[in-house]
Amino acid sequence: MKKIKIFGCVNHLPHNLALVQIAENYPVEFTYLENNNRRWSRWSHQAVPDYLNWVTYYEPGKYDLAILHVDQQHTDPKIGKGHLYRHLNEVIQDIPKIVINHGTPMWDEVYTEDLVINGGTIYDPDGKPKFLDGMRKMIGDNFMVVNSYDSVERWGWGYPIIHGMDPDDWPVMTKEPRIAMSLSPGGLDKYYNRQLISAIKGEVKELVGHDITHFNVNWEPKDEADYKNFFSTSLLHFYPFKDSPMPRARTEAMLAGCCVLSSRYHNADEFIEQGVNGFILPDNPLTYAETLNQLLNYNYKECIEIGKNARETAIKYFNYKDFQADWWELINLILDGKRPIWNGSKRWDK
Repeated sequence: MKKIKIFGCVNHLPHNLALVQIAENYPVEFTYLENNNRRWSRWSHQAVPDYLNWVTYYEPGKYDLAILHVDQQHTDPKIGKGHLYRHLNEVIQDIPKIVINHGTPMWDEVYTEDLVINGGTIYDPDGKPKFLDGMRKMIGDNFMVVNSYDSVERWGWGYPIIHGMDPDDWPVMTKEPRIAMSLSPGGLDKYYNRQLISAIKGEVKELVGHDITHFNVNWEPKDEADYKNFFSTSLLHFYPFKDSPMPRARTEAMLAGCCVLSSRYHNADEFIEQGVNGFILPDNPLTYAETLNQLLNYNYKECIEIGKNARETAIKYFNYKDFQADWWELINLILDGKRPIWNGSKRWDK
């Protein structure tokens, strides 16, 4: 079977790696553009597959499909992270384009959700106009994929493909009495519930007597193995995010057999059963701190059992085989000129 040639770019690092790995099981070939707009090593702490091709420009006529990336911050034309998408979207005119939208319309620190979705002009305190493209205009006729089922409702359109991972990449290890959290150091405060996170850290410090290990804030891994080892040996992980669609780190923690505490948003309360394979908590710092203290200091064995159940849940619902099959089906539908509409079914409904 002839390989489908896909052109892409590095934007959201873990998602890009998961996409490229489809080539290990399906007849696709990925070529990625070197990203000079955002500087980083090609994949931080992660091995780049040898079969991934790299180019410095897009060449029409060489590819069958393009997969590009955006989030809500791309709608501001003055923010650099959106330049790559705009340039490629303008240049690529000969093949279909799928756009993965990694965010939601929430950007309350700066814009209303209506502006993020539909665009428009606002004025700063000095009366100077500022224009926002709006996601509808940015996506245009491209096909938009989102990362959670709730994201379809949040945007008003989109086709959900939920992430999936290889369980063998996350072996269960002996758990140390440690509370961990994985989140970028700054940005999109309300989206990630950063005010709540700061309050939780303060309450935990006072109640439990030690700091939460916040990846890339007060602890940074040396490489991928170091990240996985530390991640998998932490007894507790918590994710109180407000509008982040299906955090990958939460699924990694579940696959590693960790006890996970999470907010209910983006369908988390539909696959996490209270006290069985994790905990769903309200947006209350005292509730998080008291629960973490109880689990860490008095319920170690119970946490281990909950972590085992969490791994079983993640293997069932967030397996890389389902993720790759979903993408393979969508790629072929788009190339056949079809634009599928989500029928409302969810992985845990099967």
